[in-house]
Amino acid sequence: MADECLFCKIIKGEEPSVRVWEDAEFIAVENKFPRAPIHVLVMPKLHVEKSDAIHGAIPGYWDRFLDAISQVVKQYGLDRTGYKLVNNGAGYNHFSHEHMHVLGGSKEEPAGET
Repeated sequence: MADECLFCKIIKGEEPSVRVWEDAEFIAVENKFPRAPIHVLVMPKLHVEKSDAIHGAIPGYWDRFLDAISQVVKQYGLDRTGYKLVNNGAGYNHFSHEHMHVLGGSKEEPAGET
């Protein structure tokens, strides 16, 4: 884990968070600055750089990551009511630790239409 990474500190319990789901490899926490009634961040427990994830440096990573995200979507019932997944990168991201935003819980599409 990277020493200065906020997400690594959250995972280690050094920064406060509301954990809503986890397994051996991934964790989901409530976003501190939500853009929707449900706004959860799903991330690997190991520090995975966005650039490594997008370039396929970790075999099978995306399958496992999407399975974790699916578990969170189902936990909130968003598979029946609607959800949006957001993955920022290449300059749009604020944190290099790979993560995915899961947004939902409203009748309107969270954060505008895509």
